[in-house]
Amino acid sequence: MNKYDILPTKSNLALSIKNDTTGRNSNLYNLLRLLNFQQDSLSIAINGSWGTGKTFFIKQCQLMLDNAFSCEDDEILQAIEKLCPGEESLANIRKTHFRTAYYDAWEHDSEEDPIASLIRCLATTDWSTNVKESLIKAADIGSSILQATTNIDLKGLVKTLKDNSSDLITPDNLEQIKKRFNATLAELAPDQGKLTIFVDELDRCKPTYAVKLLERIKHYFNNPNVTFIFAVDLSQLQYTINQYYGLQFNGYQYLDRFFDLVISLSAPDIDKYFDNTKNILEAVQHFEKSDPKNSYYYLFCKELINHFSFSIRQINHFYLKTNSAAYNLLDQILNPQGIAFQSERNGKFIIYEFLLPLMNALNQADIDEYNNVKGGFKLSFYGGLKMYDLGGLGIDRCQA
Repeated sequence: MNKYDILPTKSNLALSIKNDTTGRNSNLYNLLRLLNFQQDSLSIAINGSWGTGKTFFIKQCQLMLDNAFSCEDDEILQAIEKLCPGEESLANIRKTHFRTAYYDAWEHDSEEDPIASLIRCLATTDWSTNVKESLIKAADIGSSILQATTNIDLKGLVKTLKDNSSDLITPDNLEQIKKRFNATLAELAPDQGKLTIFVDELDRCKPTYAVKLLERIKHYFNNPNVTFIFAVDLSQLQYTINQYYGLQFNGYQYLDRFFDLVISLSAPDIDKYFDNTKNILEAVQHFEKSDPKNSYYYLFCKELINHFSFSIRQINHFYLKTNSAAYNLLDQILNPQGIAFQSERNGKFIIYEFLLPLMNALNQADIDEYNNVKGGFKLSFYGGLKMYDLGGLGIDRCQA
């Protein structure tokens, strides 16, 4: 049995764009078009709650930026064709050349200063040799900034890239060093193009690191050729900021200083996601041989997902739990030798088709309601669900 969280591999990213699995292709295209037409640097927040697919979305964006002009991968080419079906739309994402990097802030929040880990992130990105030469200079100057502000020495990183050294810089020279640093950052961008850095998981960081990262980017990465795109839950990040500065602090106004543009990630198209994900309800295929997607089990699971407004991550967890429980029951339904009466088999069928997915959904969405049902109380929400005639087996709302 498979685990259903879809990893953001190149193949999965390309396939999700080709099939428009989450219904967000229009959002992706609009973001790519915005990035291609921008003139100055931008700091963009892609805002979405837990489990809504923010990481997947920004990695789709990164994949398209990296491959818009040159690509030999058939899957990615098909994704580009799906996203930009006409010459005009294709031209709109080919106005500017991009070089990109992905930075997982949560992986680095145990480090003392974000400049060091950001430069390490750039250093490990698969770029060409001539770009690495510019990176060596950025690391060298970054080392000077860190020595002047935090006593952290990045010379080890510089030597890893190339034997190099830097003079000790004092705080008095810091403004000049910052200008040199930003000039060097511009060299990391392609000719007449942009360097785009995707920052993920900021809202999961320790408050001290989250604040420091935002402020370092604001003060040191100030270059018209550099764009930052944050995938973040702003409500959670605001709470993180308040933990750092105090509950009376206005976290919303504070964050407004750092983000030029906030784009709220649209809700996924659940129907598309449900229909385009392969084998999401594996168990049903063993029972419904003709058309599993029109089975009671499949349709009821889909109704539960819509009723509880599950996020993509919640849907994936629902698949796993429901399939795990279904396999044990299916064996008895499909091999009824040990079942003496047809009524017993019908009862187990009802459990499989109705109660099993219902209880899994409740356990995930509303633990109080789940405990009520376990205790024999009536379902308070059931009137909002569609009614399904389970083959005349006597399930209706008045009996629930």
